[in-house]
Amino acid sequence: MPTIELTDRFCQTAKPAEGKQTDFFDTVVKGLCLRVSPAGTRAWNLVYTKPADGKRARMKLGRYPEIKLVKAREKARDARAGIGEGADPIAEKRAHAASQTVSDLVDNYIARHASTKRSGDEIARRLRKNISDVIGTIKLADLHRRDLTRCIDAVKDRGAPVEANRLFEDMRAMVRWAKGRGDLDDNLVDGMRRPTETKERDRFLTADEIKTLWLALPDADMRESTRRILRLCLVTGQRVGEIAGMTRDEIDLDAATWTIPADRAKNGREHVVPLAPVAVKIIRDQSEAVDALAERKDLAVPAWVFPAPGFRAAVTAASVPKAVKRLEVEGTIFGMAPWTPHDLRRTAATHMEEIGISPFIVGHVLNHVSVTKASITSRVYARYTYDREKREALELWADRLAGIIDGRGEIVPMRRGAA
Repeated sequence: MPTIELTDRFCQTAKPAEGKQTDFFDTVVKGLCLRVSPAGTRAWNLVYTKPADGKRARMKLGRYPEIKLVKAREKARDARAGIGEGADPIAEKRAHAASQTVSDLVDNYIARHASTKRSGDEIARRLRKNISDVIGTIKLADLHRRDLTRCIDAVKDRGAPVEANRLFEDMRAMVRWAKGRGDLDDNLVDGMRRPTETKERDRFLTADEIKTLWLALPDADMRESTRRILRLCLVTGQRVGEIAGMTRDEIDLDAATWTIPADRAKNGREHVVPLAPVAVKIIRDQSEAVDALAERKDLAVPAWVFPAPGFRAAVTAASVPKAVKRLEVEGTIFGMAPWTPHDLRRTAATHMEEIGISPFIVGHVLNHVSVTKASITSRVYARYTYDREKREALELWADRLAGIIDGRGEIVPMRRGAA
């Protein structure tokens, strides 16, 4: 049992002695140790003497690097303070776990972690509907992997394989978070497989299908704001969630730009979307409609371009594909193979390449992480934003889209490498 003043550097590189599980005890906080396994797992433990019977005990504090050295010392000091007053932290932890239910865990996870994420509302909806409503009354101390499997199976059985996969990812993140905090002793999802294998979609709309869609949208059974979101998916090539959550302060109609902030962009980088005239018109029409509605109902103008009813939040990203799904009749939408809002993004990208726009520029238009953060050079040193090239690409695509809708002419590809 080596004893050393632990440092972050040591914790990062520590290896087990002679290939066996090794405890490295800290000289700063008595009893705190970093347990390193041959497989490379690093876990914090506090070894102490139980006040009741004088026996040695070991309490898990979480894994490194999820819990950093400074936090591990803080947790160990707090526990030792209680031990000095006659408390037994393991017994207290078990009592706390025995009192907590799965619903308590879900609510705690949402409030302390999931709510900080861009998709927090969707995560909360999935966990409450599929976990809390199914096994919410089970005590954490009694929670078993079969209970989690039951939740996943219920989603699969109702014919929602994609939802089942998303729930599995949410559940796995929640369980890992709970284990890191000490709410759960074991990672109950360790070794579990994704419930379904999903194929990457390759659906995109042909020119004829684009024309059919565009001309059919005005009569589609959905809100006008949803129609505008779908049009923007096709015109801009951006993600439906980013469009649905668009705020007024992100838009500069005079400059014809939409700046998606880093905290709303999927790849975590601010993304400037040049707006072609058709996109500017869609956004202006939507803003004017919201202004008029706010005046009629004597409400404050909301911050969102696409507010939900009541103006208390933006429309959710999930509401748009649901609206599209409701249009499906006998396996078709507008008489063609079913499509999703994300397929419109793929459609824009495909047709931009078809008219000769470089895949590299298309990647920047889409804000794909493989292009914008592919290397240390692009992440740190190369700061050029390709705004001019993105504007040229999107205006060329808007021109081509107008031609498709009006039935004008054939595709005339640009010289490869242009834009």
